[in-house]
Amino acid sequence: MYGTRRSAARWSALAHAIAATSLETALSEDKYDALVIGAGAAGSFAALLLAEAGIRVLVLDAGTSSFPARTSEQEGPKFPVQQKVSRLKAAWADWRRRRPGSDDFVGAYSTVAGQWFNWTRCWQLGGRMVLPGHGRQYYRMGPDDFAPTDGFSPRWPFQPGELDSWYSLVESRIGLFGSRDGLQCLPDSRISQEISATPPEAAFQALIHRRWPGRRAVLSRFTPPFDALEAAASTGRLLIYQGAIVRQIVVDEVGRAQGVVWIDRRNGAENRAHAPLIFLCASPLESTRILLLSESPECESGLDAATGVLGRYLMDHVMVTAEGFGPPLLPGASVLQGRCIYLPRFDHRALPAPQAGRGFGIQIYQRPEDGLRSHFFAASFGEMLPRRENCVTTLPTLRDPWGVPSLHIDCQHSDAELAQARDQNTALQEIAEAANVTLTRIDKIPLPPGSAIHECGTARMGCDPATSVLDPYNQCWKARGLYVTDAACFPSQGTQNPTLTVLALTARACAHAIGHHTPSPEKITSGVLRRPIGLSLPCAPATLSSS
Repeated sequence: MYGTRRSAARWSALAHAIAATSLETALSEDKYDALVIGAGAAGSFAALLLAEAGIRVLVLDAGTSSFPARTSEQEGPKFPVQQKVSRLKAAWADWRRRRPGSDDFVGAYSTVAGQWFNWTRCWQLGGRMVLPGHGRQYYRMGPDDFAPTDGFSPRWPFQPGELDSWYSLVESRIGLFGSRDGLQCLPDSRISQEISATPPEAAFQALIHRRWPGRRAVLSRFTPPFDALEAAASTGRLLIYQGAIVRQIVVDEVGRAQGVVWIDRRNGAENRAHAPLIFLCASPLESTRILLLSESPECESGLDAATGVLGRYLMDHVMVTAEGFGPPLLPGASVLQGRCIYLPRFDHRALPAPQAGRGFGIQIYQRPEDGLRSHFFAASFGEMLPRRENCVTTLPTLRDPWGVPSLHIDCQHSDAELAQARDQNTALQEIAEAANVTLTRIDKIPLPPGSAIHECGTARMGCDPATSVLDPYNQCWKARGLYVTDAACFPSQGTQNPTLTVLALTARACAHAIGHHTPSPEKITSGVLRRPIGLSLPCAPATLSSS
């Protein structure tokens, strides 16, 4: 796993794959059968599953670092989410000092004047999973998340229980710490390492139950980042070329993906890589930028549906945080990174049970401070509705250092979301009061969109190409053989951290791709295609196009 210490020998397979991938190799069509764009959570897992199936994979990643950034298993002076917040607040303060006026340019993207969107880009193997601020939280979405009934977003294009087997497959691979809680709003996961509450955690759970009898404070479900790239490299069927800025997807005259155009960061040269199977996992907004810059015979301005859905319905969790100091903790507090107390659907704290609809959850972190007190940090994540006006577009007049048109982001919280944030603020104050915590800081308004680093949407999946960019198996309607499995595909968001659902959708899409777009056996290194254990997919419903 990326976050654990290990000897240089443990990196041998990944190091060999990197060293074996020269520019000549990356441009040679007979060296690989599939392309994966991006080496974050989705891309690394797709590369692993495809390689285990006997398919030779070339990963193109924009980063240039040799190996994933490593973090200690212990949290250090700050909790992961607290590290994220500190970084974001510094960036926001810098932006607020700028002279107001026309569109504000931040790095390689711009925003509407007076707005702020924090787009965190992480060009390194492992992606944002290995950032110090990554919370390592993995939660399933529930039936009400996949099939909302309030009319504010469409149903996901499959039955709510259909993803359960894919969740289980992912959970068995990544090895979750946690417990089973039996909550409808937070379906149980397949737990590899059962944990019990420490004395401080048990005391906090009891406190929550006394104050809000209808609520449950559960132990988090967490794990260090799964080292999918090392596992993929160990198959001998992985190539990785770093410093590859993918600009667009190449689509033939019949609407099938053929390859990608990419720019080498080392010298600015434009190159092409060709394969009949492509997984685009560059992170939600980066993947959408690539789709917007691509074209097909039907779509000359982006691989879009006829109604202009591509780039629309951008979401990020509404984030409100607080911190302070409380009484000393009972002995036995854990400082394992990712471990916390989770309060699902705490917007319904006054009700006997959570109801359907949108809401928020809260993650609580406490650690001993100096023997006389404890440090308290809480992060609340509320659902942001998918609204058409929250969108991204490309600006041909504004380009990044490699000449690729940059993104222009137009996104802000609605009045309803601001009202929800006020309730999140109130909930954090109530929790602090109940726990005898003196708050030293609390967000009065939500952090700017993008701050949760849980952005979703802009290339949603659906059953109709007129209202979605991807089909029910994450395949692009306008470029068959192209799968987009990062959170760009989400039709709605839920309140949970998105990574587990991203990985489950990736596994499901890999199974579909293996069944429908496998290269001929003679082109595969092993000579015989084998399905990875646990990867099987029922036939697509007759009403859905599966190829």
